[in-house]
Amino acid sequence: MDLKKLEHILRIAEEKNISRAAERLFISQPALNLQLLNLERELGTKLFARKGNECSVTEAGRIYVEAARKMMNMKKDCYAKIAELSQLHNEEIAIGATGLQGDYMMCYIFQKFHESHPNVKLQFTSMKGLKAQELVKNGTIDLGIVLMGDKQSYRMEYKLLGKVELLLAIAKNHPLLEVLEEEEDLEEIDLAKLAELPFVLAPKDSTERSVAEMAFEDAGIDPYVPMDVEGIHYQMALVESSDYCSFIGSNNRAHVPDSIRLIPCKTHPKMNAVAVYRKDKPLTKALVELISLAEEYWSSFSEEESF
Repeated sequence: MDLKKLEHILRIAEEKNISRAAERLFISQPALNLQLLNLERELGTKLFARKGNECSVTEAGRIYVEAARKMMNMKKDCYAKIAELSQLHNEEIAIGATGLQGDYMMCYIFQKFHESHPNVKLQFTSMKGLKAQELVKNGTIDLGIVLMGDKQSYRMEYKLLGKVELLLAIAKNHPLLEVLEEEEDLEEIDLAKLAELPFVLAPKDSTERSVAEMAFEDAGIDPYVPMDVEGIHYQMALVESSDYCSFIGSNNRAHVPDSIRLIPCKTHPKMNAVAVYRKDKPLTKALVELISLAEEYWSSFSEEESF
């Protein structure tokens, strides 16, 4: 089997869309389509049921994809073991990390990692936490660095890297702040006092949203959420220019404008920053160091003093 073609089939199975798979593989859609058609002719059966560009794996496709994943994992394991044996560290590590936080993390750790492992190639993709866990589970990527709650999978290993606190974000000129300052110290805020205010929150499939909703539940309120917003910069722009409130992780406070105040909540809602990898795959020295550097980055947010 051609390993490059195996990689292409796996990408189609992952994306469930020919166009997206071709884009991720940096090849043309017609070329990828032709490659798939030739393979199906060779096998005498369909690997994917197609409707336009959308596709789903058939029973034959499932068998092929499982075999392809095993072969690609064998290649990775083989290369890693040979690299360690020869001390050349000629290795590839595929990483999936959560959004903007993942981008900042990679900027922080890349130089340090490259100095000790100059021949190790890092393949980094920004993605949602649930997606990263799925791809680690099926062997598409080697490591996930994600923010999550307490849910875990028995097939994977989780290493806690640090805890990120969700802080209330509110405009400094918001009239409610003056009222609350007269009533009490604003070192910590009771969310119950914000029951009448509108909030802009992260999307419902995000860890930030689920932790925020648990914080509201603990405070006994059901706030008005007129908008779900993807990305801290959009959230902060809405908070800064209107009466909206929001939440921001403590790891992002350096990127918050001066016109916004961040206040810890009394219940101190937190997200776990974790490294996710498969239990049944041995960790190479390069992966161990990569996880250690990620821990160094995320633990710094746990150690910071309260506001």
